[in-house]
Amino acid sequence: MDVKIFTMKGCKHCDNLKQQLTENDIKFIEIDVDENEKLYENFSKKVDNDFLPAIIVGKTVFVPDRSFKTINEAVKHIKTHLQVL
Repeated sequence: MDVKIFTMKGCKHCDNLKQQLTENDIKFIEIDVDENEKLYENFSKKVDNDFLPAIIVGKTVFVPDRSFKTINEAVKHIKTHLQVL
């Protein structure tokens, strides 16, 4: 199952998420919002949230402040969804 994360250069939370996913051997596809503006614009409208990092696992979306409050919590959700725990 693919893990995709929307990120932006200079986003500390994005960097932290990428580091934790790497440390947990969770492969992910990074989508830079500056390089994929239209894609992110459509995504953020669809989920009614434009905070980063936003995460898609399969067909499930996790967004900051709604799905998780901390990066640790985001990683836990991803692991659970991937049944890695």
